[in-house]
Amino acid sequence: MTKKRQLSSANAASVELLCATVAEAMLDKKAQRVASLDLSRIDGAIATCFVLCNADSTTQVEAIADNVEEHVRKTLGEKPVRREGFENAIWIILDYVDVMVHIFQTEARNFYRLESLWADVEPQQYSDEHKASAEKTTPSKTAAGEKTPTKKAAAKKPVAAKKTTPAAKKATSAAKKTAPAAKKTTSAAKKTAPAAKKTAPAAKKTAPAAKKTAPAAKKA
Repeated sequence: MTKKRQLSSANAASVELLCATVAEAMLDKKAQRVASLDLSRIDGAIATCFVLCNADSTTQVEAIADNVEEHVRKTLGEKPVRREGFENAIWIILDYVDVMVHIFQTEARNFYRLESLWADVEPQQYSDEHKASAEKTTPSKTAAGEKTPTKKAAAKKPVAAKKTTPAAKKATSAAKKTAPAAKKTTSAAKKTAPAAKKTAPAAKKTAPAAKKTAPAAKKA
C-alpha cells in the first residue's frame, strides 16, 4: 500500500511557491477556473499537488502551457520532467514531480471532472485579485537597483517626524522667551533717545557763550 507523502516544512513551502508561480503564469494568459488541489494526505496520489485550469480554444491551451514552462523556468529555474498532450492541445500535462499541471480545453475539463476524483479535498482558487496582492508584497527595485520603501517603511516616517516635534516646540518656546527681552531693550533705547535730544539744545546754548569769551580773551 502506498504511504501518504510526508513533506518537510521547507519542501511544503517550495511546493506552495511552485503552485503559486504556475497559477500566476496561467492567469497571465487569461486561463479560467485556476485552482490547486493539495493531495499530500491522499493515499497513492501521484503528486503532492495538482494545479488545474481551462481555456476555450486549443490555441489558448497551448499558449498557457508554454507560458507556464517559461515563467517557472525564469522564476524558479525548474523544468518539467514530463510534458504530454501538445499534439492536440485538449489536455496538456506538465509534470514537475511534486506538482502536476493540468491545462484543459473547457469541454474536456467538464467531461473528465478531475476534481471530483478527490471530492474530500477543498480546492484553492486563484484569481487576478490573488495575483495583484502577491505583486504588492514583492519589493520593487528602482532604476539604480535599490529597493523602494515598503508600506511598513513608509509608515515609520510619520513616527520619526513626531519624535522631532518636542525639540521644535522647545526651540519655539525659547524664541518666545527672548522676544520680551528684545522688546525691553527696544523700549530702553526709545527712552534714552529723548535724553539725547535734551542734551543737544544745551550743547547749542554753550556754543554762543564760548564765542563771546573768545574776543575777551583776544583783548587781554
